[in-house]
Order: sequence, then C-alpha cells, then structure tokens
Amino acid sequence: MRRSTAALAAGAALALALAGCAGSAGPDGTPSPTPSATASASGPDVADVNATPRENLADGGVLRQAVGALPTQWNPLHVGGTAETFTQVRGPMSVTNFDTDAEGVPTPNPNFVTSVEESSTDGRQVVTLHLNPDAVWNNGEPITWEDYAATVAACNGQQPEFQCATGLFAAVEEVAQGETEFDVVVAFASPFPDWPALLGTVLPAAGVADAATFNTGWLDHPEDWFTGPFTLADLDTDQQVATLVPNERWWGPEPVLDEIEYRAVAPEATATAFANNEIDVFDIGADPNAYQLARQVPGAEVRQAGGVDWRQFTFNSTAGHLTDQAVRQAIVRALDRQAIAAASLAGLPEDLQRPLNNHIFMAGQDGYEDNAGDYAHDPARAVTELDAAGWVLDEVTGVRERNGEPLTVRFTVFTGIPASETEGQLVQAQLREVGIDVQLDHVPEAAFNDTLNNGDFEIIAFSWFGSAFPLLGLGNIYGDPATTPMNYAHLATPGLDELIGQIATETDHATRLDLADQADELIWDAVHTLPLYQRPQLVAAVSELANIGAPGLSTTRPEDWGFVAE
Repeated sequence: MRRSTAALAAGAALALALAGCAGSAGPDGTPSPTPSATASASGPDVADVNATPRENLADGGVLRQAVGALPTQWNPLHVGGTAETFTQVRGPMSVTNFDTDAEGVPTPNPNFVTSVEESSTDGRQVVTLHLNPDAVWNNGEPITWEDYAATVAACNGQQPEFQCATGLFAAVEEVAQGETEFDVVVAFASPFPDWPALLGTVLPAAGVADAATFNTGWLDHPEDWFTGPFTLADLDTDQQVATLVPNERWWGPEPVLDEIEYRAVAPEATATAFANNEIDVFDIGADPNAYQLARQVPGAEVRQAGGVDWRQFTFNSTAGHLTDQAVRQAIVRALDRQAIAAASLAGLPEDLQRPLNNHIFMAGQDGYEDNAGDYAHDPARAVTELDAAGWVLDEVTGVRERNGEPLTVRFTVFTGIPASETEGQLVQAQLREVGIDVQLDHVPEAAFNDTLNNGDFEIIAFSWFGSAFPLLGLGNIYGDPATTPMNYAHLATPGLDELIGQIATETDHATRLDLADQADELIWDAVHTLPLYQRPQLVAAVSELANIGAPGLSTTRPEDWGFVAE
C-alpha cells in the first residue's frame, strides 16, 4: 500500500502525556534531514502563537502556565524524565541547538550553535557543530565538545547501567574536537538523516560522569547543570509551583518576561483555574468541557494548530491472555474506534472526531496511508476468530471460556482523566458484545509513570507526543523490548527491527517512506498498539500573550515570550 509522495509523519517522540488527546539532497550532495510536514491545506493552521516582534511587547510581566506535574527527574535523557510536562518546565533552562519552522525544518539557534557543516565520505557521515563560545552552563563553565562526547558516551548503549531513554546515540561512531574546543565533530558510521534530532541538546559532562550521577544525580534540580535564558528561582513542592526568572549568566537577548510560573494543576481543574484568572495559558488537549469553557472567558482565545499527538491503546503482550496474538487481533476488530473517537472528542470540532489509521503518520499529512483495512471494526470476524481459537461462549455468563478459564482482560482507567474513563466504559461494553470480560482497573493519575514503567497493566491508554523526526523515534517505541525500555508492549515483532534499521540510514526519501509503510503494516498485525485518534493542538491563552500557544511543529524562544504592549 504505497503512495508517490514525499515525507512526513508524527507520533514517535520520547515523551508521553496522560491527557487524551504531540529527503532531498543538500547543496553539497549530502542527505538532508527528513522533517515532518504539517497539516494539509484543508486542516488546521500550522501554527498559532500570536507571533509578535519583541519591540511590540511590554517589558516584564509574569507568565503563569499550567502543567500536569513538576519534574521528579530533571535529566531529559533518563527514561524517567521524558514526560512532556517535565519537558515544558525544563525548556527555558535547557540547551536548544535548533529552531524549527512550521514545517519542522531545523535551523541552528545561534545562541548555542553558530553554524553547522556536513560531509560524507565512503558512507561515513560527519557533522560539525560550531558552538557559540559565549554559551556557558550555570556554573560558568563553557559548553564544549567534551560535553557532547560525554553525553554520547553515556547513552550509546555501551554502558547499560545508564538508564537512557533512547539508544539512538549508538549511531554515533566518534565525537572529537575540531579546530577549537567549540567545534564538535560528530562522526556517524553510516548515514544518519535525522541527526539534528540527536544533536538538538546536550548535557554537561559533570552531569553524566557515571551511572549513579546520570540516574539519581538529577532527582533534585541540579542548578549548575542547566543553562538558558531562564533559571529556577524557587521550587515550592507544597504549592507545586516552579518559578523561573531571567538567568544572569545568559548571553543572548534579554528575556522579555520577569518571571515564568509553572503550576501543577489537576487536568479536571485547569479550565476552571484559567477562567478564574489563576493561569494565563494551558493545553486543552481533548477535553471538550475545557474547550467550551475557555472559549467563553473574556479576553482569552483558543489557539489551534495541526497536531501530531495521538491517543492509543498499548497492549502488554506479556500479561494475561494478551500473550496470544489472536486474542489481541480479535480485540482490535471488536473495538469501534469511530465511536471511541466521537465520544472522547465530543464537544470539539466534528472533523476531529475520526479514527487514526496509521502508527507513524498523521491523517492529512504527506506520507499517511490507511493501513487499518484488515483491522477495521468487524465484530463478526472477531467472534469467528475467537471461536477458531477455542474460546467458547458461556451462554449463562456471556463470557467466553477455554479450558475452564474465562476470557478476561484488564483495562487501566486513570481517575480524573475524562478520556480514560470514557474509553474504559466503551471498551468494556464493546468487548462484552463478543464475549470478552473487561475488568476496569482504577488507578490514581499520579501512579501513571509507575504503572507504565512497571508493566502493571494489560491494556492502557495514553498519548504519544509527536516530533519533527518521527521516523527517528520508531525504535524507541517498537524496537526490541530487550534493549528498548519504552517498548511498553514488551513485544518483539519479527522483521520490524530490520526495517527500523533500514529506515534509520536510508537517504532516498521515497524508499524511506516505503520502508515505513511496511513497518506500519507489521505493527498492525502484531497488535503492539492501537491508534485511536489524533488531536490538534488546542491551547487556551489570554489574548495579549505573544509568541506562545499552539506552535505545531515550530518552536519559539522563551526569551521572546511576553505580552503585547498596549
């Protein structure tokens, strides 16, 4: 099932979210990165951030932003530090080597990287980053090639005691000093088309000096190991507020804002906090009540952009009856994803209430294929397959049994998450129709990370946040579970690792998409995850807030955030 177009995609980043619903050659002949495209022309705007020049912003001001939780692991490369809400809080205090435009195309951020050079010889790709010599960590130490070498060494897979969220650094063959300590020469053993994603940030050598430091040295905020336009002034764990102020060591343009407050607010309380003028901006997600309430707040607006975030079910292939692929396939065919999307997104624009039929590419994006045909809603086929697998319907209980054991599965429901509660009820009712008993396992929202990381679930729902380099992230979700801690399905799919490896090094754009299409079909057959729907970015903001909101695939610089001058 192929297309004849050029690339794009979404959905395989390193960050999670609870809320339900985010190759052409270069001028020298070397491969260019393959970034994601944006929504189609008929879809939502690609970005809506109230873009405003700095000179039109008022000096100062306090930005109050709601987040799901404050970081409990400040290391962005640690497996426990990848939550999107953690990324939000760390952002203004972190190395950001590249800006991206609305189509996800990266360009160097001169505050950190003044220029980049690429070369390729005998299949060996070399990227040289020329660092801004003024850039320093918060302890005053300069950011140099040694920090990049240490970061790669920590997460290249050669030291498994480092609990890294990604094994992608294994693609790096060597990191060396160039002409000066501010020239970072990164050599890849083979072509690596998505290198900007890998080199988008760096950690200080001191912060990754050994496994103990990497794993536990970041549990409390390590001020010296951060940098950027803002710095952490206060962390109030009682009130759950992180307060950031302009960084005195910052060498770039002076931040417009006086202060950023990140406030941890329960999802069900966020819209009310916004209506009560307690926060200035929050991510609506797919909460229809929050959407409707935000639209009614005077002096506020809802900013919308094409989203690359998608809601899905993950099947724990090592738990209970889900070890049987036939059972997983029958469950998929018994579920009515259109009904789930419509119920979960009720109250939002109707054109958003549709299922997503690809694990990699978003609908309306270049590269999308509907590969769900064989797994469309078909309860009659599910019944036939369960019958063939020896699951006999007990006419009294309405539940199938095999060898005296009922066909029961657990579905994790996170209390306080409307999408999760709705999904649990629908899944329970729909699977009951084919003789599968669904037990709803109610878990506090705060236990999400532990539940997921410990594999204490059978079917669990959450959202993957997209990135401008979705093909790069495939292995993080779907790779060999023996070496991929974020393969929460714990499922090794025959042939998939080989395809992921080819995708990672293929420089021909059309061929790369063909390989991705094959990978998606394998994922459907294996029933690793079940895509439900994608969501746009819906962000509520006070109207005068500028350069922040729904960026789509683009980025904005925190030093440019502010309020429009009157």
